[in-house]
Amino acid sequence: MKNILCLSLSVALVTPRILSAQSLDSARLPNVVVSATKAPSDKARLGVPVTIITGAELRAKGITRVVDALREAPGIAIVQNGSAGSISSIFLRGGESRYTKVLLDGVTLNAPGGYIDLSHLTTDNIERIEIVRGPSSVVHGADAVAGVIQIFTKAGGGASRSAVSARTGSLGTREVELSTAGQGGASSYSLGGGFHSTDGIHSFNNEYRNGTISGSFTLPLENVATFRAVTRYTTAEYHYPTDYTGQPVDTNSYRVQHRLVTSLQADRNLTSSIRAVVTAGGNDVRDLTEDIQTPFGSTKRLSMASRSIVFRRFGDARITAPLPNDATLTIGSGYQREREAAANLKGPVAGLKKETDSFRGARTNAAFYGEMLGTALEKLSYNVSGRLDRNSDFGNFVTNSTGISFQALRDTRLRASYGTAFNAPAFSQLRPTLYTVGSPDLDAEESSSWQVGIEQTVTPGVIVGGTLFRQRYTHMIQYVSGGPPTFMGSFANLAAASANGSEVEASVDPSAWNAKLRGVLFRANYSEVRPRVTSLDASYKGSLNAGDALIRRPTHSGNLSASIARRLWDLSAVANYVGKRPDIDFAQFPSPTLTLDPYTRLDLSGSISLQFARTGTWAATFRVENVTDRAYQEVFGFDAPGRIVLVGLRWGSPLK
Repeated sequence: MKNILCLSLSVALVTPRILSAQSLDSARLPNVVVSATKAPSDKARLGVPVTIITGAELRAKGITRVVDALREAPGIAIVQNGSAGSISSIFLRGGESRYTKVLLDGVTLNAPGGYIDLSHLTTDNIERIEIVRGPSSVVHGADAVAGVIQIFTKAGGGASRSAVSARTGSLGTREVELSTAGQGGASSYSLGGGFHSTDGIHSFNNEYRNGTISGSFTLPLENVATFRAVTRYTTAEYHYPTDYTGQPVDTNSYRVQHRLVTSLQADRNLTSSIRAVVTAGGNDVRDLTEDIQTPFGSTKRLSMASRSIVFRRFGDARITAPLPNDATLTIGSGYQREREAAANLKGPVAGLKKETDSFRGARTNAAFYGEMLGTALEKLSYNVSGRLDRNSDFGNFVTNSTGISFQALRDTRLRASYGTAFNAPAFSQLRPTLYTVGSPDLDAEESSSWQVGIEQTVTPGVIVGGTLFRQRYTHMIQYVSGGPPTFMGSFANLAAASANGSEVEASVDPSAWNAKLRGVLFRANYSEVRPRVTSLDASYKGSLNAGDALIRRPTHSGNLSASIARRLWDLSAVANYVGKRPDIDFAQFPSPTLTLDPYTRLDLSGSISLQFARTGTWAATFRVENVTDRAYQEVFGFDAPGRIVLVGLRWGSPLK
């Protein structure tokens, strides 16, 4: 632990009421956000927009995959290469897929370089999801360029309770989920897991299996300290028959992933007003991809495999203290170590395989940060923050952020923010591989962004908000083709881009003017994003041109949802619209750019419950995805699933 736990410094201003709350419990408060700043903050007092998705919403809609939950958030485009289990990328506000940092209870899930595949992340035992739109490197370090998504595990507490659910349906889908939570003495706990299985959309070699188990344990110590441990393990196997163009031609290619995430946090009141927080954790990921072939002229089957192992360990410590005029100061530092080892292997299916090439990378990062959050003139909330990262690969990098939130009128709130961020190069870009010579002199990719927004309560129960944003990306890393005799390629910082746009959100709660409509809720959001290449280095020889739109990101997208919840039944409908977006046809050479058609996907879900004092609550559930059976593609050549109908049963233990 000596290499993990380092003394931290951070500067943050929060209200005394929030500061007095234990940081471990803050994520359980409906309007307190812990992902946008180092200290828990009231959502209304932030200068950046934040979307919160609760676990209760996910369960009511029957959503079992995080990618499906994120589709409903403004500014997000999900791109999935076909059936469930295939590679699933996220584009937030038009940024690169590696520009969104994804965390689980404070632990980074991205691979070195920011790459993230969300396909195996389920909603089992999840309390809530926070989505912060805007640069967040000053809080979370590298890769938090376009924003941050943080997922929180259920904390437990309260009366002991358990739940079991099972459902089946289209494409051979079979799912089982179990959970239990409660309190034992002063400690609280939660434990949950699930098995998710489908045969896929293709007639052969498209099975997907996912097993996940997750748990948390929280222990208060003498009313002045709290300790919490969280762990999550996932094993997943996905079979894919498609080649790089999307054509189903392969009968035995598959990919396996094992991921173990561990998070530890302890906080203690040093005095009545000064609090210290120490966190540590790790993320271990093991991937194996294998394809079995019979070479031309041979009768023996040959295994072609690639293997990678990624380890991340981190520690962080900070102290938060109050300042005059309703402000707080947090000072802290953190330490992180990343390691990656990858290799390609070849050999007989049942025998020993020979390593044909490999690469290894390791680096450390020490961070020192400060953040101030506070209020002025009663109606103005502000934050000022800065961070220094010292990386063993690319040296020092400084980021900063400033934000304000102003209650201009009783029903009108204005907000504005500015921030900078960076993305670290991947090990495969820095080190030599089978196909590249390695580019050790790469700089980190940089960004700057500003945004302004308004939130207006039109009438009680009707809230409308809008945000205008501008983002600039520089030193973007591009592949450079190699020449004779080896034709080995490399990488260089050659491009710059922008992503400008706007977001509009609205919610309507009719119960504010009619009590009989309690439980009815309408929500809508619309996003316009225009990501464009703004400049290219003179040495760039690729297919991009200044002014080109970045691929797979729609200019227009939006969501419309309606839900009603009654004591014994609930029903919800969500329509997701994705507009035209450019893509590339890799089946041709040279590969031309084309336009993917827009589409609207409609999902329905609901349940009917029966409550029994002795045996608990039983519910019949259903979920229909893509109700209209709309044919569409998120990646050119790769068909998305058609209509999927799922039915099931859910049981919850009786309350004691």
